Formats: sequence, C-alpha cells, structure tokens
Amino acid sequence: MNVVLAHDSFTQLGGAERVFLELANLYPDAPIYVLVADKEIVDQLPESVRVRVRTTPLQFLYKLYHTFQHLLPFIPAALAVTRIPNCDVLISSSSAFAKGFKKPKGARHINYCHTPTRFLWSDREYIEQEVPFIVRWPAKLFLWWFKRWDLLAAKNVDVFLANSAETQARIKKYYGRDSQVVYPFVDMEFWKQHSDKKQETRNKYFLIAGRLHAHKHNDLVVEACTELGLQLHVVGAGRDEAHLKSIAGPTITFLGRVSDEQLRREFAYAEAYIYPQLEDFGLMPIEAAAAGTPTIGINEGGSRETIVPGTTGDWFTRGNKEELKALLQKWDKSRYSREELQKHAEKFSKELFSETVKAAVTKILNHEV
Repeated sequence: MNVVLAHDSFTQLGGAERVFLELANLYPDAPIYVLVADKEIVDQLPESVRVRVRTTPLQFLYKLYHTFQHLLPFIPAALAVTRIPNCDVLISSSSAFAKGFKKPKGARHINYCHTPTRFLWSDREYIEQEVPFIVRWPAKLFLWWFKRWDLLAAKNVDVFLANSAETQARIKKYYGRDSQVVYPFVDMEFWKQHSDKKQETRNKYFLIAGRLHAHKHNDLVVEACTELGLQLHVVGAGRDEAHLKSIAGPTITFLGRVSDEQLRREFAYAEAYIYPQLEDFGLMPIEAAAAGTPTIGINEGGSRETIVPGTTGDWFTRGNKEELKALLQKWDKSRYSREELQKHAEKFSKELFSETVKAAVTKILNHEV
C-alpha cells in the first residue's frame, strides 16, 4: 500500500502538527507535502519526518515574504500545479488548505479535518480583527471567491475524518458531507509527570496558553484577573501580545514561548487553565486534565467535549467577563480529583487515534466507503 501524506504548512508547531506527526509515524515511508515550510520549524521535527518534507512552488514566495497568511491569493494556484506522486491513498491533515492537494488518478483521499476553513465559514470576526480597515472591502470580495474554491477543494475528498463532534457538524453544514469523529490525542505519560507532586506553596495563579491572537479572546481573561487582582501566567506569543501587555495589571506575568516541559509545569501548578475561545476541539484542556488541572472554558464548541462541568472544570458564557470573574472568585482546585481528571484525559489516547485512522484507510481501500 502506497500512502502520501499532506498538511497545510509547517510554519508553527501546535496541536494540529502534533496530530500530523503521529500520522507520519503510522506511515513512516510516506512522502509529506506541505504548502510551505519554515526552516526553524522543520529543524525541530524528528529526522525521520524532516527528510520526507516536500513543499509547493509557494515556498519560493514564502522565503521572500515570511508572512504566510498574506500569501493566501497564491495558494489555489500552488496546489493546482503541485503533482502528488502515484499512491493508493492520500491522507491530508487540514484546518484550511491541504484538502486541496489533488489526488493522483486512481487514488483515494482521506482528509483529517481540524475544522472547515475557519476564517471563511465560522469566524465572522476575522476581517475586523486581522485585516486593516483600508483593505476590508477588497478582502471581503476575495474571501467570497475563496469560499467557492474551498467548496471545490472539499469535493476532492472521498472520506472526511472530523476531530470532534463540533467539527463534524460544521463539515455537514458547510460542505454537505458526512464524516467520522476521530478525536486527537494527548501523550498521557508526558503530561502527567508533574501531576503527582504536591502543590507548591508559592502564590496561586491561573493560566492561559497558546497563540496570542485577537480571536482567542485572551483579553477577557487578562482584564478579569487584573480587575480582581489575581495572579495570571500568560504562556505564548502572537499578534495580540502587545495589546494584552498594554491592558495587563501588575498581577499578570508574560512568560513568552516555553518548552513543553515548562508548559507541563505551568499546567500542573495552576489553579485552573482558562480557555476563553471558541474552538472546534482544542487539545490544551485535555493536556491540562492529564497534568491534574481543571479548565475553565466556554459553553460552546469543542469545550463541550473536552470539559465536564464539576468533574474536569466549568463553563462560562462566551464573552461574559462578569460571569468569568464570579467563577474565578469562588474557584477551589481542591474540589477536582486528579484521578477523575486523568481518567477523562485517557479517553483521548494515541492508541485509539491510530487504530481508528488505520481502520479508515483499510475501509477505503476495500471500497467499503
């Protein structure tokens, strides 16, 4: 069986990339195609993955202009001229573009969908938050055209695997396609290593972590903790970092990008991980649970699948700062059992993910789907 793998890009290392690396481990001989690859990111990949990475002609522009999102107009053309080698199955991992890689004649295409392209379909705030005012109308026209391309790209897929029930519903809504839910996974042995240690006696703190972009709504958490005088650790970097620092009070500590080992420690000793954004799934609440820490998230999207109120955390209404403040004021981590948190995290195992993906490949090769 010949397999080719595809992913949107290697311009960051997040949850989607961790999932993709397991696909690469499942199929160690498969070439890997991405639109563009950042050398600093690729250098962090395992050697067995690094040597297989292939890029599209868009890589030339990316080297000249290092802002991937500004290269959007050239993506359809780059995918159209890229030739995937002959194979039995093309497996793409995508939150936007990789489903647009063209499968060779006679091949079948499985897409592991992290979300239908969010800035096209479900993130109505994207234009206001990420695009300068002077070019918003041209941007809206371009996005209308890009939606048409995205729908055509979805037709290139034979089988969709959704990373959550939320994503499954969106695939049905926007693409009119059925899909099978295959949850992402966490490395339990890694994230639980600090969770059996006694809580440190230093000042208690809450935690937010991840990419600091406007649509993540971290400003709500920074404002709430500043107003309440609560300690908050902020892990990560991004386009919204300067704004967050400008509204932060003296109890807010910005740690920047940290190693996984440092993040594990931050999870383990936090009172709670706060997750204010609308996500299709989101691995970090599961990683926090594996580290023995509950999550405060919104009562929408993937948080409804990763947070069990009263057992692994609690919900608040998206955008409601007063509701969040009320939760923080009465928060007591001791009400949450480490054993129950980790039991919940174990439902999202690497073994189950791998078995389900391999079963999907077998079914499509046997023409059962």
